[in-house]
Amino acid sequence: MHVPLHMFGLACLALHGTLAAKWEDISSDKDIQLKQSGASSLLKHLDDALPNTSVDQVVASANHAMTVQNGRYKWPATKDDDLFDSESWYPQGISSSADAGDSKYGKNHHLFLVSWYAKKDAEKGARVSFINTSLSPPRYRHVLLVEPTGSASKPSFKAVRVHAGGIAWYGNLLYVQDTDHGARLFDVEHMYEVKDGDGVGRQKDGSYHAYGYKYVLPQVRRYESYGRPKSHAFTYSCLALDRTSNPASIVFGEYYHAADGDYSRVARFALDSRTKLLHVNSDTAVATASQVFHHGEHRVQGAITVHGRYFLSQSNGDGDSDIIGFTPGDKDSTQYRVLPPGSEDLTFDNATETLWTLTEHPGGRYLVGTPIGEIES
Repeated sequence: MHVPLHMFGLACLALHGTLAAKWEDISSDKDIQLKQSGASSLLKHLDDALPNTSVDQVVASANHAMTVQNGRYKWPATKDDDLFDSESWYPQGISSSADAGDSKYGKNHHLFLVSWYAKKDAEKGARVSFINTSLSPPRYRHVLLVEPTGSASKPSFKAVRVHAGGIAWYGNLLYVQDTDHGARLFDVEHMYEVKDGDGVGRQKDGSYHAYGYKYVLPQVRRYESYGRPKSHAFTYSCLALDRTSNPASIVFGEYYHAADGDYSRVARFALDSRTKLLHVNSDTAVATASQVFHHGEHRVQGAITVHGRYFLSQSNGDGDSDIIGFTPGDKDSTQYRVLPPGSEDLTFDNATETLWTLTEHPGGRYLVGTPIGEIES
C-alpha cells in the first residue's frame, strides 16, 4: 500500500523561510572529476557459478514487514529484525523504482531501496533493503552488497565496506556513495542466490555464503576521484538522482562539521541515458562535473536537484532537521525546518512530485515523504 503523502507529520517550524548561506558557482574550474573503471571481468564467472535472481524474485521473497504510522513507513522493533532501535546497522541512502525508470522494476509494485552500513560488525560492509510498499503491510528483504574477487576458475566475492551515505537506482544500475573515492556501481540484473551460512564468498566445499543473507548484489564498476581541485579534494558524502534535468544527472554533496570549516560543495554529473553510466570523455574515461557550487553549509546529509533547484538535508543532532533550498541565479539559499531528527539522503518521485528522506537515529527510524510544493509554501 502506498500511503497518502503529507508534511512528514511535522509542522513547519520557526526557521521556515530563513535566509541561509550565499552560494558561489565554481563550475568553470572543471576540476571535480571521476574516472570510470572497466567492467568487472569476474561477473560472467559468477553468473556461471550461481543462480541469477531477478528483482521480482527478491521482492516476492520479502521476509520482514514494516508498519505505517502517521503516514510514515516505520522499521520494525521485533526480535526477528529489530531495525527501529538497532545500533548494529544504520540506514543511510534511499532511492526507488521511480528513480529506476524501467517499467519492469515497478510494473506491479512500488519499491524503495534503502542502504545500510554495518556499525557493530564492520566486516559485514553494507546492504540494501528492497521494500515493496504496494503491499499491506509493506514487506522487505535485505541484500548484501559484494565485490567480486577470486579467479575465473574459482570466482568469489567479499563484503563492500562503504558508508553507503547515498544511493541512486538508474535503470539496471545502483550507484552507491563511497566517501573518499566517489561511487560504486551494482547491477540488479546480476543478483545471486547463495547458501545460508557464516562467512562471505566461496567456501572450501564450493558453496557460497553471505553472512546468512539469501541474496547478494555484486559490484560491476567504480568511480574514483580524479583531478586536482583548486581548493581541496571532493568528499563524496551523499548522492542522488535527478530525473528532472536534461540529461538526467547524479548530484553529490559533501558533509563537514562547523569545526572543519566552510568547505562544503555540491557537484552535478551528467548521465548517459543509453548506458546508464556517467557521461565520460571517450578517450580518458573521465567524467567532469557539469555544475559545482560552493555553499559552506554544515552537516549536509543529502543533496538533490529538482526542476533546477537544489535541496540539501541538514541534520541538527537530536533536533529537527532542515531543508536548504537554492536556485542558481538567486542571491541566497533558504532554510526550512521541516524534516524529522536524523534525516539523511533524499530522493524525488517525479510522478507524485514528492521528496522522500529516511531517518537514522535508533528509536526513530522511518521513511517519510512530502509534496515538494509544500516545503516552501
